[in-house]
Parts: sequence; structure tokens; C-alpha cells
Amino acid sequence: MNNKKVIIGLLSLIILVAGIEVCKAPTPQNTNTEIKRIEDSIKNGKAETAKRIITQFMNEAKDSDMYYRWLSIQNRVWYAEMNVDSMTYVSERIHNYLIRHQNKQTHIRSLILAEWNKTKAVFLSAIQGRPDSALVYNEKAIKLLETLKDENELRLTALTNQAFFYRQVGRYDKSVEGYMNAIELADSIGKTEQEKTPLLLGISTVYTYMGDYERSEYWWNRSLEQLPHMIKADQFIYYNDRGNDYYFQQKYEKACECFAKAAQLVKDNEAKNWDYYTSLANLGEVYVCLNKTDSARATLQQADSFFHKVDFTPLLYYIETSNIKLEMQEGKTANALNMLTNSKIADPKIPSAKFQRLKAIKQIMSTAGKYKEAYEADQQLKHIVDSMVAANTSMQFSTRLIEYQHDKQLAEQKLTLEKAQSDKIIAWALFAVMLMVAIIIIGQFHLYRRRQRFNNLKTRQQIVMMRMESIRNRISPHFIYNALNHEVLAQMEGREIDLEALTQLLRRGIEQADILQTTLDEELSFVDYYISIEGRQMGSDFVYEKEVDSDVDVKKVNLPSMSIQIFAENALKHGLRPIKPTEGKQRKLLIKVSRQNQSTLVEVLDNGEGVQIAKKSGTLLGGRVMRQTIQLLNDNNEEKITFGINNWQQDEESGCRSWILLPDNYNYQITNKDE
Repeated sequence: MNNKKVIIGLLSLIILVAGIEVCKAPTPQNTNTEIKRIEDSIKNGKAETAKRIITQFMNEAKDSDMYYRWLSIQNRVWYAEMNVDSMTYVSERIHNYLIRHQNKQTHIRSLILAEWNKTKAVFLSAIQGRPDSALVYNEKAIKLLETLKDENELRLTALTNQAFFYRQVGRYDKSVEGYMNAIELADSIGKTEQEKTPLLLGISTVYTYMGDYERSEYWWNRSLEQLPHMIKADQFIYYNDRGNDYYFQQKYEKACECFAKAAQLVKDNEAKNWDYYTSLANLGEVYVCLNKTDSARATLQQADSFFHKVDFTPLLYYIETSNIKLEMQEGKTANALNMLTNSKIADPKIPSAKFQRLKAIKQIMSTAGKYKEAYEADQQLKHIVDSMVAANTSMQFSTRLIEYQHDKQLAEQKLTLEKAQSDKIIAWALFAVMLMVAIIIIGQFHLYRRRQRFNNLKTRQQIVMMRMESIRNRISPHFIYNALNHEVLAQMEGREIDLEALTQLLRRGIEQADILQTTLDEELSFVDYYISIEGRQMGSDFVYEKEVDSDVDVKKVNLPSMSIQIFAENALKHGLRPIKPTEGKQRKLLIKVSRQNQSTLVEVLDNGEGVQIAKKSGTLLGGRVMRQTIQLLNDNNEEKITFGINNWQQDEESGCRSWILLPDNYNYQITNKDE
């Protein structure tokens, strides 16, 4: 037995240790939760918190795959801080690791590769200004993520980035399609409107660049509803891109307000320097359009200084165009021409940037009298405008078609959901009907069983009543015979005749013939009449006494009728009558009533021969009926009536003790209240 306990204990310990190790082991769900926590820290400008979490998990990494998984997440922090050197170094480490293990792919390595491609795309677009190349790498990431399960969050980010890159290269129809695909995925994984904020901002901006201001207004208004709930990073994007929307519509005052709010949101935050100086570059261009030359020059100078330091060509190209236009506004055509001729900033191949530069060239050349160059610039402008108009017309048609297909798909999904909901309601209705039928059947069966039980109990009650009536009825002829005998002898001896005791006994016996319960007061009175008749035959040495405690209210205590009478009859018939009268010794019968806890105890004691099995045959009927009656009553009560017969001895006296214990609040109905 001890060995068995030891084995069980060891098994329990092994299971416990295994359970602890399983809890320690990282799961995809736990990892995604921690990555979400890191992303939230980055969005809220808490880069140090994100670094601390990543470092902790890198130190705890159980294998190289998990280590490089966290290292790839670290690149998101470097991008948020625009730490180009660290981003380049980490990307190179991850790439070398993937090359070393390219022949043995695992789920985590595929995930690392997808993350690396996505990060490479962001680097090419944001740092090197090559969105066309970014599209290639990001497409690889998307295709890889489509083969991986439970990576919807990363896939959603990749789809959003792809839409952004298409917007950068002027493929606005593909950009809208990308955002629509991202919105569809976001809906399928249960994203709220607030969580879809980056998508709303992105698609709003696409329509702005497409010149479809009616559609852009719709999406900007949807974005505006989420503005109070946006984090600062998204609020910056809203004001900066909304400013561009107003700028393209030549609503320069509103554009100025938006760019100023965008700059204010990220001012004095070193981690957001890139965003701050981008908004200054935009603000400087608007100041130029508003002829606020002093403000324009100061603002553009700050932005130019920063982007020269980080060597970001696309924005340097924009700023240079703004400075050229500023020189022209101040009448410094020679300076503007010199800046244009000696420009060393490469064309970023961004249509909107090229368009702004050609407008500046046309103005300069016209003013300088170089009409040939002005004409060439004008022709290029017309070509770009025509291309843009044609492209925009085509793209607007495509985007409307995409939106229609998206809305149609949503409508179909809604119909499918409604049908599923309808089917569910019908199924529940059928289930409810079947349940109701089952309840009715069970209820009918239960009612039938209750009726059967009631009838059985009623029959048993009638049997018990008949048996008890038989017991009571047999007392009558016996007592009548004895009473008449006593009265005849009394008349012959000249004594006074008294039939009152016999009359009272018979009357009370008839009254209790049809009841199962009576009060203790009535029962004791019945016993008194019974013993007054039987006692005359016992002789002068017979003594009958009653002891009722003062805390017992005999009128409120109930008990099965004739139960004390049966005890008294047994005591007289089998305990005291067989004893021959002895001089100086009394034959005693004592009835004691006392309280025990929440019950009343009734005892019938005699000092006769005691309980003898051989003499029990004459009492079997009365005792059996009493036992059946009490058993029948006990079935409906939690607290039970108990009774018994045993011998007693005290000092030099001994005899038989019959007792019954009666609980308070006892239910004397044979059938239940709810029958």
C-alpha cells in the first residue's frame, strides 16, 4: 500500500513539473500577445519599454529561431526611431541566418523570412525612397504569410503596407484594392472601427492623391469620427494627410491649420523628429502658396537641414522645389534659375513631385525669357496632366468597381450571416418545441407516477386504519365483558355500580377509530380510562403514576393515536399481570414525559418481568401496526419518529421500558402536501 502511494506521488510530481514546463514554453498565442504589447508601446512613444521587453525575450530564447524572431521584432523599434544604422545591421544579421538555414524551413523561420521581407520593403520605401522595389519584397512577404496559419495580424500589416507602396508609385487603383483587401481581412478577424483607423486614413489619402475629393471626403469623415480615440501617431497622420487633401484642393488656409496641428503633436519628441520635419516641409510649401515668405523661408530651412542630415532624397526634392518657388515670389529669378541648373538632388520618380517641379521650371523659364525650355516644360506638364487624367479616370473606374465588388461581397456575407442567424433561430425554435413536448411528456408521466403513488399511499393508509380500527375494536368486547363482570360482582356484594369508566373508554375509542394522530393530552386521558378499568383486576398492590415535565405542553404535542395505549397494554399484560402479588412489594406502572432538544420523549416503565422474546407473540399485532403507521408517517418527514422497547434496571428494581421520541413540527399527513 505504501509503495502504491509513493508511485502515485512520483507520477503527480512528474505531471506537475511537466505542466510547469508547458506553461513556461512560449506558444504562438503568447508570442503574438507580447508582440502586440510591443507595438502598442512603440505607437505610444514608449520605445524604451519595447526595447526592454524584446531584450528580455531574446535573453530567454530557448533556440536560435526564437532569438531571431525577437530580433526581427526589434527592427520595428529601430524603424520607429529612424535608426538607420541599427536597422541595416539587424536586417543583415537576420538575412545571413536565413541563408544558412534556407534548406530547412520551419514555421518560425518562414515567419522570420516574411518579417524580414516586410521590413526590407519598409526600409526601401521610407529610407531609400524606392517604393517600386518595396512592392517586390512586400509581395513576397504577403505570399509567404498566406501559407502560414494564425498570422493574420502580420498579414494585415503587410496588406496595409502594400496599399501604401502602391499609393507612393501612383497606382491608386491598386492601392484602393489593397486597402479594401486589408479592411476585409480586418472585418473577418473582428477588428473594431477604431482598430481599423490606419486603413481608414490610408484609403482617404489614396482618394486625395487620385483627385476624387468626393470619395476622399467620405473616408476623411469616417476617420474624423475616430479622431478622439486615436493615438498620437495616428492623429499626426490624420492632420498631415488631411492637410495634403486641402492643399491639392487649393484650400491653403485649412491645409495650414492641419499641418500646424500635425507639427505640434510631435514637436520636442526626438523619436518623432522625422514626422516633425516632414510636417514642417509641408507647412513651408503652404506658406509659399499663401505668400508668407518669411515664415516659408524659416520653416523650409529647418526641414532642409534635417533631411540633408539624414540624406532623404524625396523630401529634399520637394523642399528644393518650394525654395525655387519662394525665390520666384521674391523676384529673384536668377537665383531660382541657378538653383534649378545646379541642383544635385536626383528625381525621386514620384509623379506629384515631378509635377510640382515642372510647374516651377515653366514659370522660371517664361520669366527668364527661355521660351523653348518653358515650352518643353509645358509639354511635359500637359503629358503628365493628360496621363494623370487618363490614369485617374481609369483608376476611378477601377476603384469604383473594387468598391462595388467589396460592397457586394459584404452584402453577400451579411445575407449569409442573416441566413445563418435565421437558421439558428429556427433550430432553437424547433429545439424549444421539442423541449416543450419532452417537458409535457415528462410532466404527464410524473403526474401519472404521483397519482399512482397517491393511490398507493391512500390504500396503505386505509389498510393501516383498518388494522388500527381492528385493534381498537377488539378492546370493546373485552372491556365490556370485564366491566359487566365487575359490575355484576359489585351488585351481588352490595357495592355501588359505576359504568362511567367503561362508557368513557368506549366513547373515546370510537372517536379515535378513524384518525392517525391525536394530542398527547387526549392520548394520556385515553390511557387513564384504560388503566382505571384494567387496574381493578390487578389488585391493591398495583400503582399507576404519571410524570409530565413543566416545559411540556401536552395539548400541543401530537403523536400517532393509541401508541401509548399499546405500550401500557403490553406493560400490564406481559410485564405486571404474570407477577404474583407479594406482600410489601408494589407492581408499578409509570408514564414519564420530558423534553429532549427539539423533541418530546414519552416513556412507559414497569417493574415487571422485563422483555422476554417468548412472551412477545401476544403483542405482535399491535406493535406491527404501530411500526407500519410510524414508518408510513416518517416517509414524509426529514426528522423521524423513533421508538423502542428495552429492559431497565436501577438499584434493586428492574423491568421493561417502552419509549417513543416525537420531533417538533412533525407532519402527520400520510400523503405529501403537493399530492
